[in-house]
Amino acid sequence: MNLGTIRVLAGLVTAALAGVIAVGLTGVDRDPVRSAEDLQPRRVRVVAIVDGDTLRVETMEGRSLGRIRVLGIDAPETEHPPDPTECYGDTATALLERLVPIGVIVELVADAHQDDRDHYDRLLRYVDHRGQDVAARLIQAGAVRLYQDADRLVRGATYRAAARTAQEADRGLWGDC
Repeated sequence: MNLGTIRVLAGLVTAALAGVIAVGLTGVDRDPVRSAEDLQPRRVRVVAIVDGDTLRVETMEGRSLGRIRVLGIDAPETEHPPDPTECYGDTATALLERLVPIGVIVELVADAHQDDRDHYDRLLRYVDHRGQDVAARLIQAGAVRLYQDADRLVRGATYRAAARTAQEADRGLWGDC
């Protein structure tokens, strides 16, 4: 191998390492590659409501999929001692329990622009029940805020409009907190 070839290869290796380091430093690959199968809705059964933006589900065969973090929303926190429950945290949780009670079948939908899991290892998914977007219902009720990355989501424009309407009407946490 001549010196020119070695320099070209060294440059390629350096560029590749820089990309790996950049992804490692941010902790996330911002443009995940998803297969068509990954993006298909998946029917699951709700087994528990953790809080206003997190639930536990299992497959139709009974295999646990763990915790699901509902995409696009951020509910006020509940029960994280020593911190107290945040304003509207219990109400947001209760509303999610009414929208998707334990035992119902929901559809989980991935977003092509979102990572598969968050830093707590929760699956990141839209949750649809009876043809309705659960996050949109929570936003419309003023029970949750938009998540910081909501602009990147496929459903982001819908969520922003719903949030604006809830805020302008002082609905839910916007009027109570």
